[in-house]
Amino acid sequence: MISAGGGLKDGGPAPDACCVGYSDQATAFSRRRGEPRTYDFRRPVRLARDQAHLLRIAMETFGRQSSTVLTTSLRVVCTLGSPVLEELSYDQYVTALPETAVCAVVGLEPWSGRSLITFEAPMLLQIVDHLLGGPGAEEQPDRPLTDIEQALLRNLLTRMLRELSYALEPLGPVHPELAGLESNPSFVQAAAPTDPVVVARMELVVGERTTPASLCVPYATLEPALERLSRAQDDEARLLARRQAAERTQRRLTDVEVDVAVRFHPLRMASAAIARLSVGDVVALEHRTTAPLAVTSAATTFAHAVPGTSGRKLAVLIVPNP
Repeated sequence: MISAGGGLKDGGPAPDACCVGYSDQATAFSRRRGEPRTYDFRRPVRLARDQAHLLRIAMETFGRQSSTVLTTSLRVVCTLGSPVLEELSYDQYVTALPETAVCAVVGLEPWSGRSLITFEAPMLLQIVDHLLGGPGAEEQPDRPLTDIEQALLRNLLTRMLRELSYALEPLGPVHPELAGLESNPSFVQAAAPTDPVVVARMELVVGERTTPASLCVPYATLEPALERLSRAQDDEARLLARRQAAERTQRRLTDVEVDVAVRFHPLRMASAAIARLSVGDVVALEHRTTAPLAVTSAATTFAHAVPGTSGRKLAVLIVPNP
């Protein structure tokens, strides 16, 4: 167990001390909130924060779109929402399902593996009652689904899977297909017992009745799409950083002072003539009075100008290139 910020009655450590031990689960106290949080060392966190955020948005979209499908199909107000993401092992997910759970086995082509959408059987029987024009009584018989009931539910679930395809589109193109309905989740081998899975737990409300529902996707199914997305985001972040650095460099370059010269056309003279020059000699330039001067910096001509004055100072006026 890991605890911090608390003391022991019988000669325990001071309030600021920390006791560390080993166990399958440990409870850490948040100093900022003062509330305990559970951490399971057997299930280290695999989803990055941005990946979990993207999956949560996808599940919210799936729930919102499915709510519309259910409401129009059953002619009663329905909602599927409040998604909560969890990371479990497949065995932990299956063993925690109630005895009345019915799993829709879904293939997410072209992703590998199988996923599960789980509802409770009484809720599904109530949905069938609505589909057949009944009142959707909350009291439903305790029995397996018949072939006709399964056919009706398959049609409804197929429509919901189209909305799942739309919700998962940010992760990549995916085409969910309903492989079947299974009333005994232990018979479904969607993953190995110790394989990690991502579970989105939601609340299904049909009329006045509320029951839990969940979507279980093996982490191995999501991992390739999440890695591609992370690489794309990293590349985009690098391009953005490079673009921002170029803009900062451009702004700084506009503030750098450089030497600028205004020059006449160059003149060629013999070395002997240059050696004979003395103070007071006049050198005739071969620069026409109508020709503009060259404005240069670092031996590069970037403009032309004509000479003049600005107050008591010599100046030049920039003119179009000749």
